[in-house]
Amino acid sequence: MHHDGRVAVSVKDLRKSFPGGVTALDGVSLDIHFGEILALLGENGSGKSTLVKVLYGIYAPDSGEVRVNIGGKLTRVLINEPIEAMHYGIVLVSQVPQLIDKLSVAENLAITLSSLKWKGATSLSGVSRVSSVIEKECERLGLKIDPNEKVYNLTYTLKQQVELLRALAIGARVLLLDEVLTYLPTREKKRFYDILLKLRKEGRSIVLITHKLPEAFEVSDRIAVMRNGKILGVVNAGEITLQEVRSMMFGAAVKLLINDKTPSRKAGKTLGGEEIVVEQLHVKDDYGRDAVRGVNLVVRKGEIVGIAGVAGNGQRELLEAVVGLRRPERGIVRIAGLDITKQGARLARSLGVSFIPDRPLEYGCSVDHSVLDNMAVPFSLTNGLLLRWGRLREIAEKVIGEYQVVAPGVDASLKSLSGGNIMKVVVSKEIESASRAIVAHNPTRALDEVSAAFVRQRIRSRAERDRLAVLMASEDLDEVLRMSDVVYVANSGRLYGPLDPESTPREEVEKLMVM
Repeated sequence: MHHDGRVAVSVKDLRKSFPGGVTALDGVSLDIHFGEILALLGENGSGKSTLVKVLYGIYAPDSGEVRVNIGGKLTRVLINEPIEAMHYGIVLVSQVPQLIDKLSVAENLAITLSSLKWKGATSLSGVSRVSSVIEKECERLGLKIDPNEKVYNLTYTLKQQVELLRALAIGARVLLLDEVLTYLPTREKKRFYDILLKLRKEGRSIVLITHKLPEAFEVSDRIAVMRNGKILGVVNAGEITLQEVRSMMFGAAVKLLINDKTPSRKAGKTLGGEEIVVEQLHVKDDYGRDAVRGVNLVVRKGEIVGIAGVAGNGQRELLEAVVGLRRPERGIVRIAGLDITKQGARLARSLGVSFIPDRPLEYGCSVDHSVLDNMAVPFSLTNGLLLRWGRLREIAEKVIGEYQVVAPGVDASLKSLSGGNIMKVVVSKEIESASRAIVAHNPTRALDEVSAAFVRQRIRSRAERDRLAVLMASEDLDEVLRMSDVVYVANSGRLYGPLDPESTPREEVEKLMVM
């Protein structure tokens, strides 16, 4: 136990429900201490993100109270918006960096600080002062970030470090970290751990939400487990086992994780003909830079081809080009022998290709529509069928049951669901509607361990049983090595491989990722 006993934030009997009868918080009480790293764990829909969003002023609780340590005294406060949370020293850092890509690091921080009228930054004219703040914080924490660098030139890791710098520049005493470490390479993750330990030593409070349980045990002092909107228990990390935490989170469903540890490859697996062929493909990113540089790739029937790599190395642009969402500069994309280069996404859909995007809220769903509406689109387009609503309802109800989507029903608005359950809807409709191929980018992002294991199981099943071709990019290296028949590594727009996941040492793959 590393905290000094002083409570930074205390919540008591918090309750929060959403339209449709979804209870996200059901009487949550929790103390967060100064000088500790508290891991907040739970399955999708357990209430973790809702709790931190209440602390950050994104949601208002229906009842209960939040108390913040002000001048050594716990004082009841009403936090109606994030700017109020920041004034109390509470800052949320999410999995997706909330930065303006076209601005520099210093300009991004200046905008935030000017809105708070702190650090002398009253407008973008205060950039030089903000640059000085950045340089001092970087020196203190051992970071290397150029304040003048445009954000779109930064790696995913550096963007997360900028988010952390922004929180510290604001004066964060309580850091709410929502899945910020999930897709960092092992080496970068270790560096982030070191930063968190330094901040803990300074007396700051860190709440770490993660679906990677070993990560929680490695860095946290205490572990709080949530389920069905309640706190099941808060324990010291050294006084409970990983398996005990999993049992608290998932109950009997934890058995699904046993099968997930075994690679899906089968000895003597027979592959079919070529379904996806990519030849000398060149694709630009959103800023006109070369993102994919001369990539060649083949995916056969029944084969899972995995692409490992740190975010921002061309994976997104490659997969979007394959399914017709992004026009290549040159090169060829063939689906089932048909040249679909520059033909658009509808043609790929009509050929039976589904797509799980890295940006699900942009390409994967409509949060203003119901679960049923979202399910209807791919099942109609991918198979070229006009299905009756009654049949679509049957399909949707079956799918959300199998994937254990926590929702009042298929008529519920998607925006009433938790982030993890929205992802389950996106993933399930794409996996189950595909008739020829699945193209997936981080298909288990934002999913808890059991849900992720089930998704991997379904993808394997569709490849093996239904002979679908699967092209999957994931920043979770374990996932790529576990699932793939063939592995490539994306780095600076090029693919290195093919590699045999069984005979290639993990260290070799990681070197290719960061070379």
